[in-house]
Parts: sequence; structure tokens; C-alpha cells
Amino acid sequence: MILGGPNEYFNPLAFATPASGTYGNVGRDTLIGPGLAELDLSALKKTALSERVALQFRGELFNVLNRANFGTPNAVVFSSATSGISPTAGVITATSTSSRQVQFGLKLIW
Repeated sequence: MILGGPNEYFNPLAFATPASGTYGNVGRDTLIGPGLAELDLSALKKTALSERVALQFRGELFNVLNRANFGTPNAVVFSSATSGISPTAGVITATSTSSRQVQFGLKLIW
């Protein structure tokens, strides 16, 4: 069951402890992490200084909306057949992208 929050992305109680000596029966690539969405923006202004020389001013913004893109959750539910459910199962502890960033550039073209 996908809950979607960073404190519990999936419900670890939905899984049963596998029999001793087995790996369990969950299929490969069954856990799909949260989506990724970013909006980047770039603008430039080119000014001619002479016939052969120009100056270009550029501004770039990355993750303009400052959206938190969460990383993948901890997929380890049981560390061994005798232990209980891991307290960090389904918990997201990091983001996959950085926060909003702005950079400016100046380029001389000749």
C-alpha cells in the first residue's frame, strides 16, 4: 500500500516475514519511488558593442518553484528472518534534487 508521505512512503505491515532460508516472493522493481518534477528557466540578452564584438548577459534559474523532490524510500523491511520490521522501512531520508538555484553569466563574443 503506497501512502506517499516521507515518514511512511509504503506500509511495511503489508509484508510478511519470509520463511527461513528464502528471499520472499516480492517481484523485482515493484517499488516505485516518488515522481520528479522541476521547472528550469533561462533568459539572455545579447548586446552588440561593435560590428564584430557582442556581450551576452544570461540568467538561469533551476527548480524555480522550489519543489521538494524526495528520494527513494528505504526498501529493506526485514533485515533477517528472526528480526521484526525495521523502524526505517518505507522512510524517505533525503531529497533527489537541490533547492532553488540562481546563476548569472556574462559572455564576450568576438
